[in-house]
Amino acid sequence: MREKQFYIDRAESCLQGIEKIKAEITKYKSVKKRREMAEKYAQDLAILEKEYRVNRSAYDVLFFAYEYFSDDRNPDNDNNLIPKGAKLEDAPEVHRELCEMLDDIAWDNHSGKVCYSMPRGHAKSTFVSNVFPIHQCYFECATDGGRKYILIISETEDLSTKFVEYINSQLKYNEKLRSDFGAIMDISKFNNTKDTGMEFVTTKGTMVRAAGMGKALRGARNGAYRPDLVILDDLESAVNTNTKELREKNLSWYNSVIEPIGVEGRTAFLYVGTLVHGQGLLPDILTRIDYQCRKYSAIVSEPEELDMWEHYSDILDDKTDPDREAKADAYYEENREAMDKGCKTLWSSRWTYAALMKKKSIIGTKAFNSEYMNIAYDPDSQVFNEDTVTFYDDRDLFDQWGRRLSMDVYGFWDLAVGKGNKRDDFNAIIILGRAKLTGVMYVLDAWSGKVPAHKALAIAEQKISEWQPRLFGVETIQMQYEFYRQLQENIMKHGLYATRLKAYNPKAKKEDRIQILEPLFETGYLRVKKTQRLLLEQLYGFPNWEHDDLPDALASAVDLAGKTRQRTHYLKPIGF
Repeated sequence: MREKQFYIDRAESCLQGIEKIKAEITKYKSVKKRREMAEKYAQDLAILEKEYRVNRSAYDVLFFAYEYFSDDRNPDNDNNLIPKGAKLEDAPEVHRELCEMLDDIAWDNHSGKVCYSMPRGHAKSTFVSNVFPIHQCYFECATDGGRKYILIISETEDLSTKFVEYINSQLKYNEKLRSDFGAIMDISKFNNTKDTGMEFVTTKGTMVRAAGMGKALRGARNGAYRPDLVILDDLESAVNTNTKELREKNLSWYNSVIEPIGVEGRTAFLYVGTLVHGQGLLPDILTRIDYQCRKYSAIVSEPEELDMWEHYSDILDDKTDPDREAKADAYYEENREAMDKGCKTLWSSRWTYAALMKKKSIIGTKAFNSEYMNIAYDPDSQVFNEDTVTFYDDRDLFDQWGRRLSMDVYGFWDLAVGKGNKRDDFNAIIILGRAKLTGVMYVLDAWSGKVPAHKALAIAEQKISEWQPRLFGVETIQMQYEFYRQLQENIMKHGLYATRLKAYNPKAKKEDRIQILEPLFETGYLRVKKTQRLLLEQLYGFPNWEHDDLPDALASAVDLAGKTRQRTHYLKPIGF
C-alpha cells in the first residue's frame, strides 16, 4: 500500500519534468526548430503526462472526473458525465467541496460517515455514485488491498442498477481509463468472474453491487469481505415518505440493516440526497453526531432587488400570455445589473437565479423549496398552509359601490443589522391596512431583502412616504435603536408628519407571536395576496424554515393595529 504523499510527490515530479521539456521547446524562436524539438520530446512528454494523470488522480477525485469523464479531456469516450466546455479550473465551489470530502474518504477517513443534502440537478450522483466507485476500484488508497465490496443503494433497485451499469461500461469501454490504469474488466461478460446487470467483480477482486431501499442485505459478502464502501443515493421520494408508517419503516430499515452492514474501522458510508419531507430519514441522519453533515441550497444568497424579481415571476406566472417567457427574459435583460446584485447561486454556470425562478414557476413553490432549496415541509408541524390562509385581490379593497375601503394603515420594520450576506436575516417591512368598518386586516405590502440596514432604512422611509401609515413600528433591540432614531429624523426632515414612529421591543417568543396569526388567517380577519410570494413561503415553511422575518414583522404589525383600538365589527366581512 502506497501512502498519499507518494502520489503527490510523483505528480509534482512529473509536472516539473513536463514544464522543463516545454521550456526547452519554447526557448527557440524558430517555428521549424520548435517543431523539431517537439517531435524529439513527444514520447517523453507523453509518458510524463500519463504518469502525471495517474498519480494526481490518486489523491484528486475532481481531477480524475474531469480527466477521464469529460468531453473536453476525453472526447472519444461515450457517455461522458461532464459536457464540452466545462473546465476543471472553473469547477464550482460545491463540487470542489464534495470531491475534497471524497478525497478524505479515500485516504484519511476511509471509514468515515458522511451525509450531504444537496439540490436536484447539482451533480451529486455524478461524483459520488458514478466517479468515486470507479476511482476506488483502481486505487488501494488507505485500505490494505483497496475496497473489496462497494454497495450502491437507491430508492429502487432499478435506479441503483443504472449506476452499476455505468461503472461497468466505463471500466470496459473507456479507452483512456484502461490505457492509463489497466483493464480490470473484460469486455466480454462471459470472461468475468461475475458480471450481471446489478453486480460485477473486477480482476482485482472488487465487487460493485446495486440494491434498493428496504431490501434484506444482512450478511451481504464478497467472499470473506463485507461491504467496505456503502453509497446511499436519494433513498427517499414523495412515494416512500408520504405516511408516518412509511417514514418509520425507512428509519427502522436503515438502523437495523445499513448501520451494522459493514466492518468497524473499515467501512465508509456516503449518504447523498435531497430533502423531501421534514420528518424523513435524511433529516434524521443530518442530525446524527457520528456523521459529517452538510446541507446546500441552490440559492446561496438572495438578490437585493426582490421586488424586481417578484415582477419577473408575475410575468412568468401569467398563464394567459403565450409570450410570457420571452417577456420575462426581456425584462431581465433590461434590468440585469440591478437584478443580479447581491444574488449568488450554488452552481452559477448551470443554474442562474433566473433559471431557478423559471423552474420555480413551473413546479411551484413547495416542490421548488424541497427539490432545490432543501427546505422540506412537514405537514404534521406546519402551522400555515393554502387551506387555512385567507387570500384577497385588489377588488376586495373596494366596496360594492366601487369606493375604496376606509382603512387605518400600520407598518412595521423587522430590522436585521448586518452586511447583507448569507448568514444575515432578512430585513422585512410589512404594511397592514385595517378596514374601519369590519376590522379585517389586509397585507398591503410585504417587502424583504438581505440588504445592509442603511439600505433598508431608505426603503422604510420610501414605504412610509408611499403609504403614510398612522403608526409605524421599528424593532429596537440593542443597537437597532440607532436606526429608529435615524428614521425618525428622516421622516421629520421630509415632512412625513402623518406617521408616528413607535419603538417596539417584543416581549413574547417569536414562535408564539407568529402562531397567533393562524386563527386570524383561518377566520378571514387577516388576508394576504397570492403575489406576496416570499411572505407566503416563510409562512408555509414555519416553523421549519430558517427564515421567518416577514411573518415576524406581520405579527408585530398586527399587534400594533390591535393595540390602537379595541377591535369591533360593525359589518360581517365579505366571504363570512
